[in-house]
Amino acid sequence: MSLLSESLVEEWLNRAGYFTIRGVRYGVSEIDLLAVRYTAQGIEARHVEVQISTNPISYISPLTKEQSKVLGKNRTSSWIRPSNVLEESISAWLEKKFYSRSKEAAREKAWPGLKWSLEFVHGEVRHQAELEAIRASGINTISFFTVLSSLCHDPATAYKGGAGTDIAEMLSYYVWHKESCGPD
Repeated sequence: MSLLSESLVEEWLNRAGYFTIRGVRYGVSEIDLLAVRYTAQGIEARHVEVQISTNPISYISPLTKEQSKVLGKNRTSSWIRPSNVLEESISAWLEKKFYSRSKEAAREKAWPGLKWSLEFVHGEVRHQAELEAIRASGINTISFFTVLSSLCHDPATAYKGGAGTDIAEMLSYYVWHKESCGPD
């Protein structure tokens, strides 16, 4: 679902007037999406990571290798984590996804000198404390439902042409048909 969900998030950004680059690599690191657009206030820049689950079994953030070893748990274990363990795993996940030197270097190489908004698009989340901790770290969180709702109700004059256009238009057709005509 990763490629499909990223395509739909990219389409959402494109329709909002952003130029996007997906899968930006710097060394072994990868950024899901970088998006920029020109506004009257200057260039607006967004670093967007996408992780969608419709039936979450575990946490967004895996245990670190050290935590896994010390606790004797699989990194993706659904075991209920004490707050100190959760904080450490989220901190490591945020470093990997947004704050590492390689991620900063990739953003700077793509568009030097910009101030980036850091954003996380998520599906269903099993442990809301994770989203709260992510937000507390300065990351904007956006539900995938918000993205899909926007795509399904987007006006016909919106920018189109990304990899997710066809799927977004099918979703929009479904919503329109359901609201206008009812079931067959």
